[in-house]
Amino acid sequence: MKSYKILSITLTLILLCISVISCGNDGSTSDNVNTVDNEITTEAEIGTEETELMPVLPSLDCEGAEYHVLTKLENDEAGQWTSRDIYVADMNGEVVNDAVFERNRKIEEKYNCEITQTRMQMGPQYSYSMTKEISKLVMAGDSSYDMIMPTIQDAAALARDKMLYDLNTIGNVDLTKPWWNQQFREDTRIGGHNYFGDGDICTTFMRSTYAILFNKQLFEDYGMESPYKTVRDGNWTIDEMQTLALAYAQDLNSNGKMDNDDKIGLLRIYNQIEALYTASGAKMVTVDDSGTFKFEGGSEKSITILNQIFKLFNTNEAVLSSDVIKARQIFGANNALMLFGTMNNVPEMRSMEADFGILPLPKALETQEQYYSYVQTWASGCAAIYLTAKDVKKSSVILEDMAFEAMNILTPAYYEVALKTKYARDTDSQEMLDLIYSVRTCDLGNLYNIGDVVSGVTNLVNTGKDTFASFMESKLDSINITLEELSEMYKN
Repeated sequence: MKSYKILSITLTLILLCISVISCGNDGSTSDNVNTVDNEITTEAEIGTEETELMPVLPSLDCEGAEYHVLTKLENDEAGQWTSRDIYVADMNGEVVNDAVFERNRKIEEKYNCEITQTRMQMGPQYSYSMTKEISKLVMAGDSSYDMIMPTIQDAAALARDKMLYDLNTIGNVDLTKPWWNQQFREDTRIGGHNYFGDGDICTTFMRSTYAILFNKQLFEDYGMESPYKTVRDGNWTIDEMQTLALAYAQDLNSNGKMDNDDKIGLLRIYNQIEALYTASGAKMVTVDDSGTFKFEGGSEKSITILNQIFKLFNTNEAVLSSDVIKARQIFGANNALMLFGTMNNVPEMRSMEADFGILPLPKALETQEQYYSYVQTWASGCAAIYLTAKDVKKSSVILEDMAFEAMNILTPAYYEVALKTKYARDTDSQEMLDLIYSVRTCDLGNLYNIGDVVSGVTNLVNTGKDTFASFMESKLDSINITLEELSEMYKN
């Protein structure tokens, strides 16, 4: 208990110092973008409206019982997308680890419970491995878990299959509060229902957000204007990123393509088409208030955006497609101008000698109203309560309070202390991070991979085929049948 109090005081002092230094903080750390009026609740507002923002929850005494959470595991404990935001065994001096410990001790003391976790293998993307295993638990009437945190893709599939409670109707959970991400709530609301939520409670929701890292030293060496100004002017687009990549790239071994021996303009990973598409503000699938799904991927706007992505990603004289580990190594070794990755790449660049900066994903067109950030929906977890949970009151009360305390303790530790202060190299990057985290979005078409369109489009780009219109046309009948079935499943 003594160590808990010391940590609490230490974190409070650290965050107080940061709040004094970082004047003008826009509050994006609280995952609280409001899609209705696009206003962002600031830390100052949180302080002055503390009573109003605190969750109103009934009293609860768990009499020492466990609060058991099912979380995700990527291969093993060291997996980059393994959950580390629900449970840690002890403090170890690492700021995020210790923030989880502090949050849990506060909840455990308040509700006389013990927070525990069991991890489940998440499987490859679109494997829906957790969906299959959790469905078996529900069908067997299992009540082992008070709360589950599967991948977002698995949560969407579980909701479709009627395995989850609607968090809007069980009481005690209020997804309109700032500790829940409002853009995500809107994007995943189906017919007025939200079967899973995301926000401060889940650090993988922050870590799996995409961004562009750029080598500041190389920009300076080649007399290239800082892209920070381009972002601020609203001119950071796919075409601009391609122009920069071409301006820097050089085929040093004259083999007609980019490889590890060349000066690489842009490093990208094979499955990032969905990220750039969503960053354009477009959707593959939308759903209206009645719960009716509609396919948007065959529209003229959609095809135009896909052609832009194709043009960028198939600029073979400047762009190199690589796997995650190799891309990180190449960029860290000062051999690439830009890296397309997630926030997980930022702490991995701590040992990089050259300075790097952080940028949001580019717009499709300058006329796009704002920048959008895409969350990798397989990498990120989310919070849900499955239908056979033993005590819904207990599940919902502690879930809501854990999310609230994560906003106060966990998110500041990750975002303000670790990401912005420890890992980011300049104040411009801190400004960009606020912009990146202000609007995070996803796509129902990607969550369900309707008609295999998302994976199909990815395959077309990666194999150098820009036949998007004919591909969409060939899929349209089966897509519409699937969407009709999905609409009926949710309406029933």
